[in-house]
Parts: sequence; C-alpha cells; structure tokens
Amino acid sequence: MNMMIKKAVVMICVMMFLFGTRYLNVAASYAYIDLTNEDVAHEVTAYERDILYRIAWAEARGEDDKGVILVINVIFNRMANPQFPDTIQEVVFAPRQFSPITNGAFARAEPCERIKYLVQRALDGADYSYGATFFRMRQGSAGSWHERALDRVLTHGTHHFYVARGGR
Repeated sequence: MNMMIKKAVVMICVMMFLFGTRYLNVAASYAYIDLTNEDVAHEVTAYERDILYRIAWAEARGEDDKGVILVINVIFNRMANPQFPDTIQEVVFAPRQFSPITNGAFARAEPCERIKYLVQRALDGADYSYGATFFRMRQGSAGSWHERALDRVLTHGTHHFYVARGGR
C-alpha cells in the first residue's frame, strides 16, 4: 500500500478513535487533500507560483511557517473540492474570497525567499489544514458568517480555519 494512503487511513482511524464520527468528514477531507497535493505541485506554472507567492505574502506574511502553509493549503483544498474552481488563478481571484485582491495588498506584494520556500513546502505536500476551505482573521470573527455557517477545524496564529458544515 502506498505510504500516503497508509498515512491517510491511520489519520482517519485516529480521528474516529479520539472524536467519534463527528470529525470523520474533516479527517476524510484531510486525507484526500494529502493525497492530491503531490499532483498540484507537478502542474503549477510560473504564473500560478507567482500568484501563490503574492497571496501567501499578502495574507500571512506575519504568521509563522505553519500559518503561511495553512493559507496555501486552503487554496489547494478548494481546488480539490467540487464546490470551488479547480485552478489556482480561479480560486484566488474568485469574487470576494481573498481580501488582498480587493484591497490592493496582492498587487503590492513583495514575496521574500521565506514565503517562496514555504509555498514550495506546501506544493511538496506539507498540509496542516484538516481539509479547511475557508479561513478568517480571529479578530472580529465572533458572530461572523464563518462562525455561523461553517465548522471551525483549527485556530493557528491570527486565523481560524473552517470547513463547510457537515464536512467538505
């Protein structure tokens, strides 16, 4: 059995043991994304890589390494989810999805070598997201649409990460 598949199966079993079936969809989502990140890395163009660098810088430049990778994980998770577009460009530039697109931070982004390295780590399969397809700044999140309509799966740094209610 492929090592990635073994990892996914073990992770699903651990989640079920610890949390029962409540997080089964999250675990399955995470396992699916973990298996697909390798495919994403082989198809990324220089233009798409630049998009990833800029959005990572604009959304998470003040975060630790895991926080930057989590932002990229959300993009990959969306690409693998039939509810979202399936290209980096379409996910990042979808209307009202990433605030740096509309507030100009994306256009002004100056990605450093650290950001580029962390994007590459995500492309190589680093995934801490538990299948999250949304994230939001923690500040001001109380009562937000995210909190009302989604299931929070993770809090890291200054962000909360979410999946659609009931799974991916």
